Amino acid sequence: MIFYKENGGLSMQKILKGIIGGVAGYVASILLILILLLTSIELVAFDIGYYKREYAKLGRAEAIGISEEELLESTEELLNYLKDKRDDLHIVANIRGEDRPLFNQRELDHMIDVKNLFQMGWQFRNLALIAFVLLVALLAFLYRGQSFEKLAKAFVISAISLAALSALLIFLIQGDFTRYWDQFHYIFFTNDLWQLDPRTDILIQMVPEQFFYDTVMRILTFFLGGMAVLAIMFGSVLAVREKP
Repeated sequence: MIFYKENGGLSMQKILKGIIGGVAGYVASILLILILLLTSIELVAFDIGYYKREYAKLGRAEAIGISEEELLESTEELLNYLKDKRDDLHIVANIRGEDRPLFNQRELDHMIDVKNLFQMGWQFRNLALIAFVLLVALLAFLYRGQSFEKLAKAFVISAISLAALSALLIFLIQGDFTRYWDQFHYIFFTNDLWQLDPRTDILIQMVPEQFFYDTVMRILTFFLGGMAVLAIMFGSVLAVREKP
């Protein structure tokens, strides 16, 4: 049964439509933002050229006692492992003139956790993409030609809020990156295998804290740049449609 208010008030059907559409729009915009964040992480984390530049900048090959060529080859194998293109990380490399396993057992065990985290991230992104498409389809069903406008409004509001949070995050990590990097590990890992010894563990010698700081800032740059592009695109659509 549909109820109407007197004097042309909204029907219950229209109220429900507005609530469902509003929730769908905001959830879709949040999913789009998460998809963009996870994609930004992937683009940076698997860019071998980025590793090459960082290694040169931080003098990693010399610090480890390995050739630059072998360091990059080992990194490519590590990335292949994270992509599930190889089964293990039992890599032998020449370190300070001696052929030896590149990673010890603690490092190998930690990388299992890292690989699982990446795999879960990709699975979540795939599910988020499916859910996003379904929500956009729902908006199209509810609002027909106005569905894009509904999504655009929700995204712009979400983007403004997230931009403020991102600015706060950048401010915080610049003040004490170690503290917040440790907090990240406490949240996403259930053990202390990530606490490696930079004097003996090659993995942390390859990617020291400065590397992770640079990486986080690069990810945020990609992410906020993508957010800005989408916000401009959605904002332009809203501006055009609101013109008399």
